[in-house]
Amino acid sequence: MKSTYSVLPSAPAMPATSPYTPRLTSLYQPAARLAEAKDAAVYQQLQELLAHMPVAMYLLRGPMHALDLVNLPAAASWGYSLDHVRGKPFFEALPHLRGQGYEVAYATVWQTQQAVTWREAPISNRPPGGPAVLGYFDVSFQPYYEGPGCLAGILVTSHDVTEQVLARQRMYHATEELAASNAGLADYVTELTRAAHAAQVYAETQATLLAQLLEQAPLALGLLVGADYVVQVCNPSLLALWGCTSAQVLHQPLFEVLPELQGQGLRTLLDEISGTGTAAVVPLPPRLGEAAGEPVTFTFHPLRAARGQAIAIAASATASEYELARRP
Repeated sequence: MKSTYSVLPSAPAMPATSPYTPRLTSLYQPAARLAEAKDAAVYQQLQELLAHMPVAMYLLRGPMHALDLVNLPAAASWGYSLDHVRGKPFFEALPHLRGQGYEVAYATVWQTQQAVTWREAPISNRPPGGPAVLGYFDVSFQPYYEGPGCLAGILVTSHDVTEQVLARQRMYHATEELAASNAGLADYVTELTRAAHAAQVYAETQATLLAQLLEQAPLALGLLVGADYVVQVCNPSLLALWGCTSAQVLHQPLFEVLPELQGQGLRTLLDEISGTGTAAVVPLPPRLGEAAGEPVTFTFHPLRAARGQAIAIAASATASEYELARRP
């Protein structure tokens, strides 16, 4: 996994004539407070403050990069006690860290007075008497001043991100393995998508033809669904026989929009058809609300689900020329 190293510009040095009173502005900015350390008591307090920071921090003084202030997380990450590293030049105390980019980072900050930031930098640590252990760290190298424009050292903050990096690497390798083991999956999905699209086009074409057939058929056709006999299909010939518009009856319970049909015993007949699964033929008035004219013979046929139960009833009748002429 490739790490990112970047140099970030730091704030320009304060002019010599500017009033400058350094102070500790937050827990993660002990450098400013150090300028106020006039006696050993204040300095000791700052040492204790750094020691309890949740991330590794240490202060390097002078061009030899002597380890001045070191907190416990930093010492623990190296596998040494505070007494072992404190006061020594960095590479004298930690020679195993040579050649891993620290020399360049320290030289850059010291010579340019610009901050350096590492993102997920691979660093090999070698605890005393143990093997080298590779980890990944976000590291910040900040110039530390003890007066206006007076560079005194480098304040380093290091955060261990090894678990995040390794988790991402495992995910990446797993994805690569999955892609390799399913090299033909993309082609299969493409072909499946093409077939699904073709099936959808075919289904839409068939639906269009069916709609045209229903519109133009001389038969009065309808479909009643469910226990309430909701009108799901009703072609113009059937609308003409019922004397209704599609907006009045479609997706509505039949006997709510045409209650007069219930009074003619049709509700009882449909219940029997649903229960027995047997088709029935029944005469109904040619137009609702009109007594004149020969009755129209309707056929009601049950439609069954896979398990045999009736789920809908198809209604059909032959429309007379009179009814066809009155179709909208």
